[in-house]
Amino acid sequence: MEQPPLPMPKFEWLSIDKLYHFIEYAILSILLAIAFLNAPAQRLPKKWIWVTVGIISILYGASDEIHQAFVPGRFATIADWIADVFGSVAGVYLVYLYCKKKKEHLL
Repeated sequence: MEQPPLPMPKFEWLSIDKLYHFIEYAILSILLAIAFLNAPAQRLPKKWIWVTVGIISILYGASDEIHQAFVPGRFATIADWIADVFGSVAGVYLVYLYCKKKKEHLL
């Protein structure tokens, strides 16, 4: 007797939703980096700004996913948070590269 085919598992890593998460958190980390770099009373060394901004953005993504677990009709997923992390890192890295390039032109 032939068995029916097994259902394919959902592969939730490649969806438009993950792209939205990536873009949103890239924008968040870009804006945070700009704010930290232009803060009038800046006390952090520049090299620590990148780490600080990345950590803040990543932790905000985690807190958002935790919050969603308590909202009816919403779901918290690790896949969404990982998309947030990649977006955060990409945004910080883009600002870092921009600042590095801008500095080279000034020399």
